[in-house]
Order: sequence, then structure tokens, then C-alpha cells
Amino acid sequence: MGSGDMRVKVEFYDLLRELAGQQEWNPDISPGSTVADLLSVARGVFPSLKRFPGEPVFTSGLDYVEPGHVLSEGETISILPPPPGLCP
Repeated sequence: MGSGDMRVKVEFYDLLRELAGQQEWNPDISPGSTVADLLSVARGVFPSLKRFPGEPVFTSGLDYVEPGHVLSEGETISILPPPPGLCP
């Protein structure tokens, strides 16, 4: 963990879990990072995530969050396929 970094928890679900090859990941990220930044890092660490068709959805706790959501130390972000009917 670099100086000033913070740790978050990522949970992958369904096809995204299969593509990542694991259910949980605990990356260290820079303060001020967004969910979109986190997804970009995840795609670098788990290149197979780039094969996911479309864009996943994100939750923090029980709430959906947008890609621009700024992450907090210790926050848990779930990355999952969109619910049926929300796919393009």
C-alpha cells in the first residue's frame, strides 16, 4: 500500500466473478478515486473483465452508485451485471 492510499473491498457477482476468477478483491487506491477509476484498475488486474458485454452496475451497501461515485476508505463496492431489462 503506497503512502496515502486507501483500501476498498470489491465483490464480483455472476459472470463478472467468473471472468475475474475470484469473488473478492481488496485493492489499494488513491484517495479521490471513483468507481469508474476502480473499474479501470480492475480491468488492468483482471484483463478478462474486458470481455464482459456492456457495462456492469455498481452498489455500495444496498444502494446503486454511479461510476462517478467517489470511494471512501473501507467501502465495499459490488460489481454485477445489470438487472434484466436494463441491458442495451
